[in-house]
Amino acid sequence: MRNIRALGWLLLSIALAVSAGAEAPPSIRDYRLLKLGAVTADVSKAPLYGKIEFSFNLEGFYENAFDPDQIDVNAHMRGPDGKTIAIPGFYYQDYARALVDGREVLTPKGDAGWRVRFSPARLGQYSVTITARDRTGEQVESKPTLFECIGSDNPGFIRRSLSDNRYFVFDNGQPYVPIGANVCWASQRATFDYDDWLRRYGEAGCSYFRVWLGPDWTTFALEHTGDPHYYGLGKFDLARAWRLDYVLDLAAQNGLYAMLCLDSFNELRKESDANYPHWEKTPHSVANGGPLREPREFWTDPKMLRLYRNKLRYLVARYAWNTHVMSWEFWNEVDCISPTAYALNEMARWHEQMSDYLRGIDPWKHLQTTSFGNSAGEPDVDGLKQLDYTQTHNYGSPDMARALVDFEKRRDIYGKPHYVGEFGTGEAGAAGVLDPHGIMLHSGLWSTICSGSAGPAMMWYWYDYIHPRNLYYHFAAISNYVKGIDFPREDFKRIEDAEFVFAGQPADSPYQDAALTGPTSWKPSTANRPTSVTVGREGTLSIRGEIAGILHGLSNHPTLHNPLTFELALPHPTNLRIRVSGVSGYGGAHLTADLDGKRALDKDMPDTNTQGKHDTLRQYDGEYAVAVPEGAHVLKVENIGVDWMLLSYALDRAERASARDLELFGMRGKNSSLLWIRNSRHTWYNVNALKREPDPLPPTKLRIASWPSGKYKVSLWDTYKGEVTDSWTISVRAQGLALDLPAFQKDIALKVKRL
Repeated sequence: MRNIRALGWLLLSIALAVSAGAEAPPSIRDYRLLKLGAVTADVSKAPLYGKIEFSFNLEGFYENAFDPDQIDVNAHMRGPDGKTIAIPGFYYQDYARALVDGREVLTPKGDAGWRVRFSPARLGQYSVTITARDRTGEQVESKPTLFECIGSDNPGFIRRSLSDNRYFVFDNGQPYVPIGANVCWASQRATFDYDDWLRRYGEAGCSYFRVWLGPDWTTFALEHTGDPHYYGLGKFDLARAWRLDYVLDLAAQNGLYAMLCLDSFNELRKESDANYPHWEKTPHSVANGGPLREPREFWTDPKMLRLYRNKLRYLVARYAWNTHVMSWEFWNEVDCISPTAYALNEMARWHEQMSDYLRGIDPWKHLQTTSFGNSAGEPDVDGLKQLDYTQTHNYGSPDMARALVDFEKRRDIYGKPHYVGEFGTGEAGAAGVLDPHGIMLHSGLWSTICSGSAGPAMMWYWYDYIHPRNLYYHFAAISNYVKGIDFPREDFKRIEDAEFVFAGQPADSPYQDAALTGPTSWKPSTANRPTSVTVGREGTLSIRGEIAGILHGLSNHPTLHNPLTFELALPHPTNLRIRVSGVSGYGGAHLTADLDGKRALDKDMPDTNTQGKHDTLRQYDGEYAVAVPEGAHVLKVENIGVDWMLLSYALDRAERASARDLELFGMRGKNSSLLWIRNSRHTWYNVNALKREPDPLPPTKLRIASWPSGKYKVSLWDTYKGEVTDSWTISVRAQGLALDLPAFQKDIALKVKRL
């Protein structure tokens, strides 16, 4: 499995099984005659896109208040346009929270009862009627209740833009740019953690976060094992549902919108498959009272499909009214389930069916998506018309900026918004050690938003990295930079013709180390073919093909075999340093390096997993060096083993500083253009893993020939403070844009506005 997250989340799985307190949960059964009490609204005038909540007592004959086949409750909203909208009702219990010895304790407040929540999208008068039918077949109906929708400044729900299919907008046409991170679950402090986290993201100008509603040990998991009178598949934990209510209210207070991820691969991954399994403990399994004997049955078992629809119905009833629910995400990394459960046709069909059902019962038609651990995604699912946008998850890429933008460009074929849903260093629990100052976080944010992404990339490590290291300033800087940009209306085009020339570069500049890496993929690509690198005597470097961050062996994927050949002609000795960061648990690998036809490095890396296990092998991680004398030499690096290995390269004193060190990620718009320019040597991997801090680059001239003529205001931005450090006005004529840039070591940004 490619995606390797922090080890801490496994340890948290024990701590996060937080009970709601000593008291028993409310009963979900009733054996009385069907009777509907008076319907009460919490307000008489509901704001546009705000909430109105109806409460009522309901008696009936049912054993599971969450099963609409036993007790079916609906509200029928007749709007000012004469149309009627159906909204499911839901069973509810209020709670009071307290922090006791560092742990959240929830205590029930009042009696459990029934609720309907609604968000009006039209001004005027509404009429609501409640109906209920229990398992006896009897039905009751309330008298109509009237309320009025009045104006508000709420921009509405988030949609795909009709002006530019790469971006999001609110109902009122205002652009929505998701800026934030994963904030998927909490410690035993539960909602008290979110008090701290969401406030900080809000203060940084963020607008997005992601939470998980599964597996069952997470903070907001509605379904989990336990007393079968109250818990199990199809029976929802009302205390955890209350937590999600609380956190969504907190999101609204801080200007944040949440992606709700409904399930994660762990639930359908067996212990024998390793890498964060949870199948043996999930309520889905027949061993724990569920309907499934094997994970693959999830996609087709009739009882499972019915129970999943019931869960979707409850989620819509309780949360769909909320404009701060940005989207529903069906699965986190659905491809990382047990290999025996990975049936692509069944999975694609399941997504079609569930998406159609969810959209059919969701009156507000929230956005829908799903995600993959494989950074390339899966066209059979990503391309479904039912899914509104795509995501990329990527871990461990040594040059994260290039990797994320590469995957972003591949998603152009879908004609949908895209953003990076997860990224990180990939080393278990070590993000703070591997990248203490957030170089990867910084480059991920800036490269993606300046390359056509719907929003900056979303970092994974929230509780053990961003928060304790106080890295929120990275979000504040990017938030300030994009403020006021109407992304859908700019008709942005990626800038592909930028040229840099050093102003007064010394002819005898010193040789520097050259760090080389590339994308990781298990599919045919230019990187998964033989590639060569030429390094001339003057320190000029050229690449024929594309360097990969992975070497494929000869057995499992022979068509992807991609040896890398170096043709060197340096006037001094050098070292090729090969850094390995993971070896396949499906057969191992074998690293070799031949210098002028003679074996100079031979390292077998056999698979040491026990039978049935396929954990990524980490015991071979480290650096393997090959010394190369001065003069002309050919060095071939190859994996002659069974399967893949992840790696990157560094050539000591191989390259002189040149314009090649400058890289522009940018988009030209009708009125505003965004340009992020970085020293390509300043990556988290070079600085922290290879201990190679780049030298400052001298003043530079930037030329972009395709720039339209006219008068423009240019502002220069400090990308760490989120501040303008200089601004000036220029006139562009037929020869295109020409800008003088200052010396810098890391990166700078420009905003160019037409006057």
